[in-house]
Amino acid sequence: MKHDLPDNSVSMKHASESRKYQEESRKMRKFNLVCERNKTSYGYHASYTAHYLKKAGHDVRIVPIFGRGSEIDQIFAKDEFDWRFHKDSPSLMIWHQDNLTKFVGDGPRVAFSAFELETLSEREVFSMRYPDVMIVPSEWAANICRQHRVWAVSCPLGFEPRIFSPKEEEMVPTPHTIFGNFGKWETRKGHDILIDAFNAAFEKDDDVILAMMPHNMFLNATQVNYWESKYKNSKLGSKIQIIPRLDTQLDVSNVMRQIHCGVFPARAEGWNLEALECMALGKEIIVTNCTGHTAFVDDSCRLIDMPDVFERAEDGVFFDGRSVWREFGRASFDQLVEHLRSVHKNRYDRKPNVKATERAFNFTWEKSVQKLTERIPHFRAGE
Repeated sequence: MKHDLPDNSVSMKHASESRKYQEESRKMRKFNLVCERNKTSYGYHASYTAHYLKKAGHDVRIVPIFGRGSEIDQIFAKDEFDWRFHKDSPSLMIWHQDNLTKFVGDGPRVAFSAFELETLSEREVFSMRYPDVMIVPSEWAANICRQHRVWAVSCPLGFEPRIFSPKEEEMVPTPHTIFGNFGKWETRKGHDILIDAFNAAFEKDDDVILAMMPHNMFLNATQVNYWESKYKNSKLGSKIQIIPRLDTQLDVSNVMRQIHCGVFPARAEGWNLEALECMALGKEIIVTNCTGHTAFVDDSCRLIDMPDVFERAEDGVFFDGRSVWREFGRASFDQLVEHLRSVHKNRYDRKPNVKATERAFNFTWEKSVQKLTERIPHFRAGE
């Protein structure tokens, strides 16, 4: 196992083997996928990984982390979780960075995690040093790992173009503007900032709507009520639409198709799949220029500058202040307000965001899995 950053000889070894990995990844290989198949972000990640590994002709055995599995979108075949794992093949675990120990077989242990914060805890570092290979979705995350002497490589995640492909007729000039935010209620995602910025940007006679799809299965009724009241009881509460949890990604895409601009004022993100999906659909995007989604956001988006100023990551629910995230300062807030106003001001010149779509199509799930197979080594653990 690699507990520290690789020395030059190790780095040269991985560089020299990269061509071999690329060649071997085109051949049929056997994988054990240790995961959960559910409707969380990790569940979707695992499901698409399994789908495209199998599509590429690989033999994948799915080993559940808990129980025998759970629900997933109807677009997937109902794969049975298999106790007959491949004893000598790579074990790929897609799971949280603080619990990367449940591998199977004698093949190389490979872990894939998407963390959000700017520092790692002692437990996370210990866990992430256990696999033979640690994979994260962005160079931002890989750099965080290296700062903590965890050797990691990056492999971007993706979106599903069978569901999230643009239609030109969806982006046409209109007298109104629908802004949309997709992602569970969290301070980390800037939901405390977004409603204040929306109220600052517009007045009651402005023809604007803010559509929120913020279902968070981990919150209790009191916590959900706090967020909903903060939005619905605000100055522009009548212009807020809170959409309940939807069953499938196809349902989600149908809502995204109705908006004109996706708004993602996050302090910290592991990947931000919803922003990528909105880009794929050709929507205008307002998004912060920090953390995980810097892997794919570019000048096709209206970026919110987030300087390297940090504050304790504390929200009373998910984060206890032991790490940090970006501070959403006054200049960033004013920039968000101006972006909102500018999108609405230009509503009669609205066109599909072709540059965003082109950028997003570099990050499909199929391309992610192709790169993933290049990252998984062809050696047995301990060699």
